[in-house]
Amino acid sequence: MTSLTALQRSPIFAGMDELDLRRLQASLVEESCPARRQIMGPGESLERFRLIVSGRVKIVRSNSVDGRELTLWLLGPGDGFDVVSLLDGLPHTVSAWALGPVRMLSAPMAQWRGWLRALPPLDLAVHRYSAAKLRELADLAADLALHDTSTRLANLLLRHFDGRQNNLLHDLPQSELAAMIGSVRVVVSRILAQMRAEGVVQLHDGAIRAVDLRRLLARAEAHLGEQRPAVQRKAIKRHG
Repeated sequence: MTSLTALQRSPIFAGMDELDLRRLQASLVEESCPARRQIMGPGESLERFRLIVSGRVKIVRSNSVDGRELTLWLLGPGDGFDVVSLLDGLPHTVSAWALGPVRMLSAPMAQWRGWLRALPPLDLAVHRYSAAKLRELADLAADLALHDTSTRLANLLLRHFDGRQNNLLHDLPQSELAAMIGSVRVVVSRILAQMRAEGVVQLHDGAIRAVDLRRLLARAEAHLGEQRPAVQRKAIKRHG
């Protein structure tokens, strides 16, 4: 994927014309990071804003005492980080890690803020993107506070189901799934084994395939209701 194509497909640049995109592209620096390496550490969120061209990145908050991690966001092509520091200009105590080889485009935070002031369509798109990420964080907080581990895992699978079994969860280790729902690998492994025995999911070469969406939904809570993305509602209806 070219850098221009990455900008055109990103929700961060929705509504911008090609001329402005080409001008921004000329100022962005290409970066790459190998798998399992830290891209951004705590205290570095004010330095640069990065757009993912290819690969997956997890944004995590860590316990400095025992090292436990909670994955706040799992990001893929078109996503950017750290949007919190971009908007409020304050440090964000999170880390960004490459889950596989990652290609990115980046520029200093000060430059991005100048673009936001000069380009209203970009400012609007970034705020809409930020609202979507805030909603994801609110969903995570609600899951952690209100639901058991089995329900949280079912909700996670539903949120990332795209109808083609091609999503950001593909081939992730179960330890990574556990970090996304505030649990541990052994518990997630046990729940997935039970789901497989019930015919809800299939597990093959590290990939999780939802085969019975209605039963998966039954494991989730009714609070999803109409808040489920349209693609999930259509997929559930189609597979029902």
